[in-house]
Amino acid sequence: MRILLIVCLVVCAAACSGNSTSPTAVSSGTTAMSIAGTWDGTFVSSNNETAEIRMVLTQSGSDVSGTWDSSSVAWSGDITGKVSGSTFNGQFKFSGTAFNGTVCTGAATVTGPATSSTLTLTSANGVVGGACPAPLPVDVRIDAQRL
Repeated sequence: MRILLIVCLVVCAAACSGNSTSPTAVSSGTTAMSIAGTWDGTFVSSNNETAEIRMVLTQSGSDVSGTWDSSSVAWSGDITGKVSGSTFNGQFKFSGTAFNGTVCTGAATVTGPATSSTLTLTSANGVVGGACPAPLPVDVRIDAQRL
């Protein structure tokens, strides 16, 4: 019994000695999915005709920025946002020329699923901005495919 007690004390002493550094956090090793690149698609709203759009996006980590414009109407703007998992949350700034030449501006907060090849973004409020003689887009849906 004495030998067993001595062995236990030696093992315990050995376990308590040695390196006293704390364990480090384990890195999850995840990086934000990249949506950088050129995308073509449609900009649909409940109160305007569907517009063909092109987006050119850059990305640093989860932060996304870029521009968009339309080949079918006089609309364009900047894009900012973040990718988190498989979701993009951001803002489309809007600048469009109304029928009388007035430049209308605003922004739409968008969210939706993002994959390496498709984006489907929606904004229930649509483009919110200043006074404009033409209706700013509402109930916005943007569907795009990476080129």
